[in-house]
Amino acid sequence: MPNILRNLRRNKPLLFGIYAAVGCLIAAIILGEPFLALTRIAPTATGTAVVLLIDTSGSMGEIVSGDVTPTGQTQTVDGKEYRIVTGGKSKIDVVMESLLKLVNTTKLGGNDRLSIVKFDSNASPIIGLTNPTEKDKLQTAIQELRNIDGSTNMADGIRKAYDQLRYSNLTPNILLFTDGQPDSAEEALKTAQDVRNNNVNLIAVGTGDADIHYLAQLTGDRSLVFYADSGDIDQAFREAEAIIGKELVESAPTGYLSLEYSMLRIGGWTAFLAMGICLSLIIGQNQYMHRPLLTAKKGIISTLGSLSAGMIAGGVSQFLFFSLPEITILQTASRIIAWVILGTLLGGGTHFFVPNLKLKNALLGGTLGGAMGAIAFLITAIALGDVSGRLSGAVILGFCIGLMIAWVEQKQLSQEPYLLVRWTPTEKTTYLLGATPIIIGSSVDAQIPLNASEGFTPITAKFYKQGENILMEFHPEYAERKNMKKPLQQLQPGDTRKLGNITLEIMSTPIEN
Repeated sequence: MPNILRNLRRNKPLLFGIYAAVGCLIAAIILGEPFLALTRIAPTATGTAVVLLIDTSGSMGEIVSGDVTPTGQTQTVDGKEYRIVTGGKSKIDVVMESLLKLVNTTKLGGNDRLSIVKFDSNASPIIGLTNPTEKDKLQTAIQELRNIDGSTNMADGIRKAYDQLRYSNLTPNILLFTDGQPDSAEEALKTAQDVRNNNVNLIAVGTGDADIHYLAQLTGDRSLVFYADSGDIDQAFREAEAIIGKELVESAPTGYLSLEYSMLRIGGWTAFLAMGICLSLIIGQNQYMHRPLLTAKKGIISTLGSLSAGMIAGGVSQFLFFSLPEITILQTASRIIAWVILGTLLGGGTHFFVPNLKLKNALLGGTLGGAMGAIAFLITAIALGDVSGRLSGAVILGFCIGLMIAWVEQKQLSQEPYLLVRWTPTEKTTYLLGATPIIIGSSVDAQIPLNASEGFTPITAKFYKQGENILMEFHPEYAERKNMKKPLQQLQPGDTRKLGNITLEIMSTPIEN
């Protein structure tokens, strides 16, 4: 372990990236995820709303049962060639029969509502939320599913289904039926995750042509996916209805959240991640400078500051998410904006504990890290699902922010003289020079620590720049003890000073490796 730490000190961007990634992950596991679980509220809905989201793409015309008579003609749908036949039942015929049975015998009551949305190349609602006792209306709407054509725009279907639910105070459910792959698998996954994040239960029924593993990613839970051969669609719908009618209603983790509550909830979660990143960066900086890892004063100040930064970023994210139209690219942008804000604020915070790091560079590093981390976070969350996606995304987010903050510091070092401290012949660290003094001494506040047992005072000396001049000023107490005639010395690149076992040298660009 000591060898690993020594090696990390030689590569500060990697050191910062790893520390921030670990800190963010620990904060997410210990504080973030438990906070999300504890702040879920019981459903306030008095009934259940179910949107039947039905795939009506061209492939749904495939004959699956009954006697058929070939006509000798063919047609191509989604790249597949089908015989044109008379008689028999197509997939959509079987689905319609199953839906009619469901509507006629459903256990949903007068406080519940049913809606039907179809999707092919585009999606459109056939009937809005309707009392399930109005069977004639629902039966008429089901007949309109017979018009099949086009591709499989599942993302638009999920969006249109959610539109039916977003202003209802009923427990929201989407029951998806599909027989194939969506036009854009990535967009459909992103849309499904957004819908689930808004507390909608997504259940899927797929035929043998559908990718069951992919449907499990859509729903976020394999137990919410039902497989159906052509003759089992009715049974699959029944099993899905049982889940909607019982388990999900009884165990639904949340009801609809107000904007204010959602901003506080997501803001709190983001605040914990920000705290983990900030504290770990301070520890990484102090470990890099051979200082005590974290003092109580700095810990309290940085905790309060990072929690505030996280609350702001998370609150902005939810405000934009609720305020923007239901367009995937806009809602994705709201997430990216939030992480960029978080990265920018955390980057600005490092200006206060990385001596002489210019504020504009600190902000730039945090902004770049936040943007990189945001994109990686969204991709990971889509690929891995809710909890594992959030945790993996937190690791990547922390790493990107830490990496880029240290990277901009290294860029600043490459542009102006800096202080190099050689602790041993093989171990060294670098310090930016500027108006803020680099303090050397035995005090816990010293950036370069010395041993009091070797006769060094709490503040032995300090390095700083005054205009273009580089100055080393010894403290009066130490200067008097050593009978120094010139406690203030002007230095040039190449000048060295030795204090105890360490050697200090003024370096010019480029950075020494």
